[in-house]
Amino acid sequence: MATLPQMYRATLRQFVANSIHTRVERSASIPQHLRVIFDEAKSLSLGSKEAKAFERQVEDMVVFLQSHRLHKALVERYNPSSGMTEDEKAHKSARMVGLEFPEAFEAGVEPTMERQKAKQIEQRDQHAHTTQVADKRKKKKKFQS
Repeated sequence: MATLPQMYRATLRQFVANSIHTRVERSASIPQHLRVIFDEAKSLSLGSKEAKAFERQVEDMVVFLQSHRLHKALVERYNPSSGMTEDEKAHKSARMVGLEFPEAFEAGVEPTMERQKAKQIEQRDQHAHTTQVADKRKKKKKFQS
C-alpha cells in the first residue's frame, strides 16, 4: 500500500511525462488540482473502504496515463503517417508504389500534362538544334579538309 505522497508523485510524474507542452508553457493548475485532491484524501482513515477506493482510482489513473503515453509512442513508431496531412499521405502512398503524384493545378497556369509536354518538346527542339549545329560543323570541317 503506497502512501499519499508516493501516489501524488507518481501521478504528477505521469502528467508531466504525458504533457505536450514544455516546462515553461505547462499549466500550473494541474499540480494545484492534484494537491487539492490529495489533501482531501488525507482526511480518509487508513484501511477504510474510501481510502482503498481512492488508492485504486489513483493507481488506475497512473496506469491509464502510462498506457496512453505508450500507445502514442507505438502509433508514431508503427504508423509514421499519423501526423501527416491527407495531401502528404497521398504523395507518400504514390511514391511507395513507384508513382509520382501530379502537381496541383493552379488557376491561371496551364495544366500539368500540357506543361510537361511543352517541356519535352522544348528539350527535343534544343537537342535537335544542337545536333544540327554539330552536323554543320562536321560538314564544314570535312569540306575544308
